Amino acid sequence: MTSKKHRMGIVTLLCLLLILVTIVSCTATVAPTRMAATRTNALPTYTTPIDVTIDLVNVQNDKVKVTIHIDSIDMDTVHYYIPKIVPGTYQNNDYGDYIEQFTALDLQGNTLATHKHGKNQWGIQNARQLHSITYWVNDTFDTEDTHQIFSPTGTNIEKGQNFILNLYAFIGYFDKMKERAYTLHVIHPPHLEAATSAEELPSTNETDRFSFSRYAAVTDAPIMYTAPENKASFNINEVEVLLSIYSPNNIHKVSNLLPQMERMIRAQKNFLGSINATKKYSVLVYLSSATQGHARGFGALEHNTSTVVVLPESLPLERLNESLTDVVSHEFFHIVTPLNIHSEEIHNFDYNNPKMSKHLWLYEGTTEYFSMLFQIHQGLISKEEFFNRILDKINDTKHYDDTMSFTEMSEHILVAPYHKNYPNVYEKGALISMCIDIIIREQTYSTSGIVDLIHQLSKTFGAENPFKDDELIQHIRSMSYPSVADFLETHVVGNTPIDYMFYLHKAGVGYGMKEIPSQYFLDLQEPLIKGSESTNEIVFTSGVANHNFLSKAGIKGGDILLSINDKKYTIKNIYDLFGDSKKWRIGDTVLFTYKRAEKILTTKVSVIEPKIQQKCLHELPNPTDTQTSILKGWIND
Repeated sequence: MTSKKHRMGIVTLLCLLLILVTIVSCTATVAPTRMAATRTNALPTYTTPIDVTIDLVNVQNDKVKVTIHIDSIDMDTVHYYIPKIVPGTYQNNDYGDYIEQFTALDLQGNTLATHKHGKNQWGIQNARQLHSITYWVNDTFDTEDTHQIFSPTGTNIEKGQNFILNLYAFIGYFDKMKERAYTLHVIHPPHLEAATSAEELPSTNETDRFSFSRYAAVTDAPIMYTAPENKASFNINEVEVLLSIYSPNNIHKVSNLLPQMERMIRAQKNFLGSINATKKYSVLVYLSSATQGHARGFGALEHNTSTVVVLPESLPLERLNESLTDVVSHEFFHIVTPLNIHSEEIHNFDYNNPKMSKHLWLYEGTTEYFSMLFQIHQGLISKEEFFNRILDKINDTKHYDDTMSFTEMSEHILVAPYHKNYPNVYEKGALISMCIDIIIREQTYSTSGIVDLIHQLSKTFGAENPFKDDELIQHIRSMSYPSVADFLETHVVGNTPIDYMFYLHKAGVGYGMKEIPSQYFLDLQEPLIKGSESTNEIVFTSGVANHNFLSKAGIKGGDILLSINDKKYTIKNIYDLFGDSKKWRIGDTVLFTYKRAEKILTTKVSVIEPKIQQKCLHELPNPTDTQTSILKGWIND
């Protein structure tokens, strides 16, 4: 889930983005030669697809009716499942909670006995007589304050305006039939059109038809219905890209977003080179007004050939383009991992009793790293901005357990205490890939990097050939370098923290300081004041040592602010402090009164433009030839 929420500077985006969330899914088909060991255990062969109809016209109370037609069931009792979890979400969402009035019918329309087991399973008796089932599906956007389903993984039912069909929330699967084909009919208002990468069949003006080879393909093909005038497509290096936008207040037009999207994906394709995993890719963008009934979780969910993005409609065009670049670039790189490189756990995903892969560092970490690296390679961001993003990730990893085995966390990501560390896959996961990139470049005099390793893994495995979780590192050892495998064993399988500066130093990069504009008492990078809950006092932090104005006033970390210009300040009127300081003019004289170790001190100081010294990454002076070579190859300088 690529989404990371902090990428947009929006708190909810990073939760996602801690949540971020950022996202792993797979639609590779099971090899046709795989057969059961004995005839008695063989799965039945079906030639007729399961037939599904979703009615988007006769909507009732923001609910749509789904009808499933099925035949040739050779069991007395059959079970129907709606997913508890889907690839890329890393949390249990229980989509069965949104199914109502579940009914099973025989050919004559008589009701068959059913029983619901838990939240996501229905048992149907006399299943040999089963002809169809019907039920109503409620959407998730309307009730986001009552559940934890991240908006891009949810559903929207807005009659006559917009429908987001993440199909796993509408369509389920039967016992032992996940390999059976599906045909989907969507009855829709004539003025709305589908945007999707799903395989389309001949349709009419009011009913669209789609084909899916198996249930995994159903879950991997979201569809958005919206007005056709906000939909456009373009072709890049044999990939057809579709961009569809829903802007409820008609603030944003696809024509204004298309140029940046085309530029970005062209740069990604150039970066990937010969890695070519898809012929069609759809970007489905829902812009939320953030009012009641509209989505409030911002980010994206990737699929193998598409992504669903939810962002605020209120973003100005420039910020929206920036956010789409960061979010969609991450999701687009998922066409490599996990589409072409994935484990058996993903290839044969169990939607109601999942076994998670150990290698989120590969699926999400490498993808996140690529989403940064391609931008410096293709000239979309500056060297300084690239270094700033790396430093941000180094700082962000400090919020998580750095001694936790990354593979152990990945395997148990759905449960405590591992789940709360999930957002670290976008932070430490990306830095793991950065270190691997530098290690390979050191070994090859910068003629190769992690992109070449991923290319080799893609060729070795591919969409239909999953690897065994416990064998991946050995594969990497054989096709790369022992030092890469040793790094993974020590820092990814093992619990030894990574010294990132050790690897950055190999590329001639180290720590430095730079002065940047700040505010008098607020700084986005480093807190300058904090509140004491017990005394309501305002306490200066150690960050004031790097602040030109506060250090000029003699303020030190731990000092307690009493008053400025004889006006007293506490936590209760802290917003006055911010507002009053904005009225200061350069050259004004300000009188500070503060307490240090029970001693009252006063200082008069002239107001200057506030600035702060901030840690940064920069190129080392006098680098060695090896360092210079690694850096140039690494960032394409």
